Amino acid sequence: MEPNMVALHSHWLNADAINVVINVEIPVDESFPSELQMLSQFSSSFRRISVFYSLLYVVVEGYREKRYSNEKIDTLLEQADFIDALRLFRNATFHYQKEPIPEKALKFLETTDSEKWIQDLHIAFRQFFEQQLPILETIEKLKA
Repeated sequence: MEPNMVALHSHWLNADAINVVINVEIPVDESFPSELQMLSQFSSSFRRISVFYSLLYVVVEGYREKRYSNEKIDTLLEQADFIDALRLFRNATFHYQKEPIPEKALKFLETTDSEKWIQDLHIAFRQFFEQQLPILETIEKLKA
């Protein structure tokens, strides 16, 4: 196995670990009004989405740096508006910003079909890693 591919997959796993808990409800203080409880759930979910999107951009950077190629991924990455907006979103997430939701983050969120695009990208990377690494074979061995 190529170490760079394993390392890139590790970064994808970081993003995927957040993706699977995006919509998990967090415990709330029942003494607060229901509107505040809902706002708390929404805020927590938004923070997890922000981290997921930003970590997925790290995978994009590594994929490009290593000059990997995959038709589905490459087609998605050709959409420069999404990529540039996602890069700014990542910067807004992982670099200090003066605003709670900076314009850098809003650019990606307000881009039409950005949610579908990023989910398609996430799935395309999963399929790519399943093709490049013996993931399914390893799972079958572990089941035996």
